Amino acid sequence: MTRQEYAQFTLYDAETAIPRYQRAWVWGTAALAILCCGAAAGWLLGGLLAAHSPVGADRWAVDKAALLVQQKAANEQLRERIAGLEQALAGDVCAPSVLKALTSDVGDR
Repeated sequence: MTRQEYAQFTLYDAETAIPRYQRAWVWGTAALAILCCGAAAGWLLGGLLAAHSPVGADRWAVDKAALLVQQKAANEQLRERIAGLEQALAGDVCAPSVLKALTSDVGDR
């Protein structure tokens, strides 16, 4: 049952009396509003936490420095291995020490 009190509004007595497209619009609008509010809150809180988190920034700097030290150590090991292989290849390539140097893996050293 519907009542037409005003020309621009229709009042429905039961939810099932409301046309399906109108209910879909209401639920869709509510879902969109919730999504927008969540995105705005995430954006604001993300910026707030990133701006006021010096501990996190320092932690990343320390991690980068530690990774750089490890990379330099690995590079130095590789340079030593390359120098040893070049030295071995400069002499008699069939000598047992040369064969051992050529067939050994980086993890063996």
